[in-house]
Amino acid sequence: MQKISSISNELKDWILNTLKSGVNPESIVQGMIKKGFDQAFAYSTIIRILNNQAVNTVDREHATYLYETLEIANKGNIISTSEREIKVLLKIDKPYILYLDNVLSHDECNQLIELSKNRLEPSQIIDTYSGERKLAAGRTSKGAYYKLNENNFISKIENRIAEITNHPIVNGEGLQVLNYELGEEYKAHFDYFPSGQIQLENGGQRIATFLMYLNDVEEGGETIFPKIGLSIVPKKGTALYFHYGNSKGQVDRLSLHSSVPVTKGEKWVSTKWIREGMILQ
Repeated sequence: MQKISSISNELKDWILNTLKSGVNPESIVQGMIKKGFDQAFAYSTIIRILNNQAVNTVDREHATYLYETLEIANKGNIISTSEREIKVLLKIDKPYILYLDNVLSHDECNQLIELSKNRLEPSQIIDTYSGERKLAAGRTSKGAYYKLNENNFISKIENRIAEITNHPIVNGEGLQVLNYELGEEYKAHFDYFPSGQIQLENGGQRIATFLMYLNDVEEGGETIFPKIGLSIVPKKGTALYFHYGNSKGQVDRLSLHSSVPVTKGEKWVSTKWIREGMILQ
């Protein structure tokens, strides 16, 4: 069988992202070889990337991301839910990003933090080749995970997110609460899954992220989108919604983002990842 001797833009971005997260280059090479890449090509590609040299890529069919009109985009600058009005502070079309105010009350932010303090564990990433969760040097926060509708308080937040985004609760993963202490960060990454790790029978690809800020960070802790030069300063009660998957199965590479190190105080956020279909429980 002929060995693979070319990479796509998506794979190149994944390699860059994975290297930044602290994964050993040799592990990436071995993973590529197991996937059918030519050994010499795999080694030379990683070496070129490590040395910031140009790497030729082969775009997949329909590689240019198709931006589609989203339901949330038709709601205007005030998004009304059954219990509150959400104000749009910032909107960007490519990638599609909304920065929203009044998503959570200060009391709700405090309650979610207190509820999570005794559940925090070191944050993990999903390994591209094994599909298993594991620790990574590029993600140094701690996290607490909640089941869908785990209690009345969590259900209230889940329902609010569903009303804002028009994505059913069952299309989203359970809420995750993250705590970043001094110096902690999450290096540049994509939230969507690599093509080899998409489980169609269990919700399929991630297509959007709803990130809620639970406190004001004294210094640092911004959410950065490096490909478009956007920096979001955390503000208690606000949320960031960004959409990166379309009906064609494409993913938006402009959605690359990071959480820069906290340089004073600490940072609390809550994340809801939304998938294209229903997640089996």
